[in-house]
Amino acid sequence: MGVRNLLNRKARTVLTILGVLIGTAAIIVMMSLGVGMDEANMRAVEQLGNVDVINVNSYYWQQSEDGSSSFSSEGILNDAVIERIMTFPEVQAATPLMQNSYNVISGKYKANWSSLIGVNPKYMETFFNVKEGRYLDDNDTNVAVFGFRVPYNFYNTRSNTRDYGWGWNDMSGDPLVDIFRDSFVMTSDWSYGDRKQPGTENEGSGQKPKLHKFSGVGMLDGNENLWSEYDYSIIVNIDWLKKCVAEDAKRQNNSGGGGMAVYSSRGMSRTAPGASSESQYNTALVKVHDRRDVETVMKKINELGLGANSPLEMLKYMEETTNQIQRLLGIIAAVSLLVAAIGIANTMVMSVYERTREIAVMKVLGCRLGNIGMLFLFEAGLIGFIGGVIGIGFSEFAAFLLNNYGGDLLNSFGGRGWNVGQDMPPVSIIPVWLVGLGLVFATIIGLISGFLPARRAMRLSVLQAIHN
Repeated sequence: MGVRNLLNRKARTVLTILGVLIGTAAIIVMMSLGVGMDEANMRAVEQLGNVDVINVNSYYWQQSEDGSSSFSSEGILNDAVIERIMTFPEVQAATPLMQNSYNVISGKYKANWSSLIGVNPKYMETFFNVKEGRYLDDNDTNVAVFGFRVPYNFYNTRSNTRDYGWGWNDMSGDPLVDIFRDSFVMTSDWSYGDRKQPGTENEGSGQKPKLHKFSGVGMLDGNENLWSEYDYSIIVNIDWLKKCVAEDAKRQNNSGGGGMAVYSSRGMSRTAPGASSESQYNTALVKVHDRRDVETVMKKINELGLGANSPLEMLKYMEETTNQIQRLLGIIAAVSLLVAAIGIANTMVMSVYERTREIAVMKVLGCRLGNIGMLFLFEAGLIGFIGGVIGIGFSEFAAFLLNNYGGDLLNSFGGRGWNVGQDMPPVSIIPVWLVGLGLVFATIIGLISGFLPARRAMRLSVLQAIHN
């Protein structure tokens, strides 16, 4: 009876369903934009580093109760502290980072200010991803794993064009060196390997620079269109790097130098660390078992007088911003669904007025009041269900248009911040749970809208109906 009643008033039913369709599609599309923004935020943060990895610093900015930040004295980050952090049950792995800048030479090719990073080989596979070759092991000394862009940073020292290889994003053509076949040396003498100008051959103290020979055994994963933190780094065994730095510092002191500065990604260390177990570091990497434990581990690290930060902090801030946008979009979509609900209520109220005789006959024949109410609720719910089903189809089509054309449009206005050629995340993502939620919500809206008209039909007086 309910289906037949809706088919008897096709135009009104179609228009009412159209209102529900628009409201449902608006809700789903608006929420799918929020899901898409969450996915974009996650990918953007993952470019900066794994969300379950914590960067530990030897300095700590302490947050006070009034919200202001104050600088805490620089803490001690050494092997003993690293071992203590490893005792935390939430921690999976931890390694100190020792970073120093060297000139790296291979024959006539040279890379200025190359970043040598010493890590614990035992946990290298945990924090780095090798694309070609192999990872470092505990027995490695003078071998290295190169960053993705390092081979492109070499220049020909004998070339008159003086191209110093600072084209940070230039990945065109073949690199000048082969990291797996060529041999390399590194030195703290910045002029070593360059062509001497006439009249300057005898300048300097005459002391030969210390050359540290090494070879390549692997290359880190990378992307031509994306930049990551270690693209221009050379990863080596931290014990070997300590030995090299200590030898260079000793050599420089013996020649009257003022000591060697050791640079890290977070600043410059206080002294040139030697090979002792008491070496102090500026930074370390800590990986937790579960990203939900990141904040807990960071607090424990702060209690040691050390600073700690993670990409998860940025993701949390971005999620707060996204939630605000989602709430705004949800309110806009809810207005359209509210209009659809009013349309359903209007349709059902008019149906009660037009079917007064039908309702009176059913009551006279002994039909239960509950059955009469269920009939009108069924019709209202069916309108919401059909509108929801068609609305889901329209929302999928709208998501297809947004994902294929909306990304370029938003990117042209600077709304997404993804460079051309990057693997841009979808603008709109409609998960299965959102489809089910949209369908259930549309049906419930229909039932709620039909409640008062159904109640009116149940309370209709038979004598009043006969009189009318």
